[in-house]
Amino acid sequence: MPIEKEEREHEADRVSSVRASIKQRIGELSQIVDDRRSEVTAIGRSFWDDISVNADNADDIIETAASMAQQEHVLLGQERSFRVAQDALRKLQRVVDTPYFSRIDFRERGENDREKIYIGLTSFIDSKSDEILIYDWRAPIASLFYDYPPGPATYVTPEMDVSGELLLKRQYIIKAGALQDVFDTGISIGDEMLQQMLSRSADEKMQSIVTTIQREQNQIIRDDRHKVLVVQGAAGSGKTSVALQRIAYLLYKYRTTLSADNMILFSPNSLFSDYVSHVLPELGETNMQQTTFQDYLIHKLSGTGLTVEDPYDQLEFVLTGTEDDLVYAARLQGIHYKASAAFLQVIEAYGEKLKTDGLRFRDFTVGKKVLITADELSERFYGRSSTQSIGDRMEHLTEWILSRLDDIQSDVQQRFYRKMVREPKYIGTEQEMKRMSKGKAYKAIEPLKEQARSLAYLDALGMYSELFAQTTLHQELADSSGQTLPDAWDTIRTFTVEALEQGKILYEDATPLVYLKGLVEGQLRVGTIRYVVVDEAQDYSPFHYAYLKKLFPRARFTLLGDWNQGIFTHANVGSSLEKNGEYASISELMKEDETETIRLVKSYRSTTEIVEFASQVLPDGEPIEPFSRSGEPPRLARAADEAELIRLVAAAVRKRRDGGASSVAILCKTERETKRAHAQLQALLPGLQRITKNTQHYEAGVMIMPAYLAKGLEFDAVVLYDASSAVYAEAKERKLFYTACTRAQHHLDVCYLGALTPFIPMK
Repeated sequence: MPIEKEEREHEADRVSSVRASIKQRIGELSQIVDDRRSEVTAIGRSFWDDISVNADNADDIIETAASMAQQEHVLLGQERSFRVAQDALRKLQRVVDTPYFSRIDFRERGENDREKIYIGLTSFIDSKSDEILIYDWRAPIASLFYDYPPGPATYVTPEMDVSGELLLKRQYIIKAGALQDVFDTGISIGDEMLQQMLSRSADEKMQSIVTTIQREQNQIIRDDRHKVLVVQGAAGSGKTSVALQRIAYLLYKYRTTLSADNMILFSPNSLFSDYVSHVLPELGETNMQQTTFQDYLIHKLSGTGLTVEDPYDQLEFVLTGTEDDLVYAARLQGIHYKASAAFLQVIEAYGEKLKTDGLRFRDFTVGKKVLITADELSERFYGRSSTQSIGDRMEHLTEWILSRLDDIQSDVQQRFYRKMVREPKYIGTEQEMKRMSKGKAYKAIEPLKEQARSLAYLDALGMYSELFAQTTLHQELADSSGQTLPDAWDTIRTFTVEALEQGKILYEDATPLVYLKGLVEGQLRVGTIRYVVVDEAQDYSPFHYAYLKKLFPRARFTLLGDWNQGIFTHANVGSSLEKNGEYASISELMKEDETETIRLVKSYRSTTEIVEFASQVLPDGEPIEPFSRSGEPPRLARAADEAELIRLVAAAVRKRRDGGASSVAILCKTERETKRAHAQLQALLPGLQRITKNTQHYEAGVMIMPAYLAKGLEFDAVVLYDASSAVYAEAKERKLFYTACTRAQHHLDVCYLGALTPFIPMK
């Protein structure tokens, strides 16, 4: 709703006034930062000048230590003061050109005056009047803007609930410090502003959505009651953006007890991690720890010397294989079994068995000489009471090993010294030869001590292999835990052992192996992590979730997923995001009753035409509602042969690029198809980027990639390389095709060779 001219002028004047105050404060803070930087530098340079070092007697030593501690305290205080001022300066520099984006007028129950609340990315207080000129969007009272239309409203503070009447909701578009537009609205975010936000080109980096948060999204952002928060969100519903705003909110609310180091985000791939890397800094917060689950597995298995297959290679295997191949069919069964809660129980039963028998140890050797045998380690370990945990017994065993190695190192040092004394080629004083012999002994034995400290003397890989190499062990463990083995068990056993012998850990084996390794090492928990965010949660298996819960026992979890995009075989058995199961398996596997599930059904990414087109691909999928933004219908283009297909794809890309699209993605089914298409399209599309699973950074432009790498990303235009029935026809490919369609914001071109995929119903 537009406002009167006089009121608009008043609002424009306020923007200018607030901006001037911010610029003045920036100047003051800049001077403070410079002064404190100089003070820190000066204190650091004069640190030793101000300390009288005297070691003549005990009293002097104590006095010197006290003087050093005092100087260090002063230095740390100055550094802390410098960082606080620098942080405040950066926040104001970030918002000076767009100080706020909304206003609410609120009258508390029992009060006569209305309070005007201006909301922005960070708070700002007038230093002279102490008036709050801008409220941080995460402040309790700011939730009124996102949650209520004008009328009765309530917001929650740590002390109490505050009720009253919301009298006004106003939104601003401010650019370069000038008011571009202002309007009143009766809902969380006016359609006018949202239309502007959604109509723009896709950026190279994901942007903050603070100005367009919807009520259901705000519910997710501010939820701090549930230990497990599951968000089923339609493609383009803003799941990832909401999760990052949620992290920013939690860091703000619990800023005295929580830091970014206490949080971790599991992203689908490195490209996606780069894509979302700007959101938290844009909100004035430090980026949390980010990794992919694959990178975590590689880190935990780095000492095995084996190559860990990644989930995309597993997916390539699934997408390119055929059911009539017996090994292919057996591996599918193996993937399902190893991803299941049933296999988890087998691993746990194995862990219990290993407490009394079966742990495999490695000898400690130097060259061909065995210093401590595996049998000695086994005898020592199992000689302790079995009532102690494996972790405690491993700790005692490690201490014993280190003690033995100390003795051995001393003996080695003596032998080196005696050899030097006897042999004339060693020239030097007695002290020099002792120092040399000590260095040689250290060099020989220290690597063994490091092996002891890292528990490298445990052969977890060998123990895991035993589960498949032995014909009876796995069956006994399955029987003891009430589990049934797959029909193709003998074939599964064979190819698992063969892969391990060839130096390869299949992706479906990686998490169970890491879990077993943690069990036998007694190092399964990370207690410093308080919040875990899992993006693309539908791609995680029941085994994954049970493991994550054990790994982060103190953490609260936010799981973001879309069942419609569940493309991985390992996640589609007893899935933790079952459409009809109401996510029951997550609560069960994580042993949490405090689980809340929130569904986001509205898509803000794609035009209505693209959403309706994609919805036909999954007629029985989770519901998806388009935001009312129209565009052109998806375009179908049929080719008679491969040469014509290449020309059609190139023409579609040029049309979108010439029409102003800054990001155009050509999406193929597999890496093999991507590689082939890229080779043929390069000459027609100079500068075409080929995105692979190893691509680290996302840059706008024209790119080609397998559809599964595009998950979580969005593009101005998407061109499907070959949507023919020869490429997309089997049930296992339907969700992948849907995922590809839903990456497009404004334009979708569907090219195909011969007959169109049956996933698109022809009218």
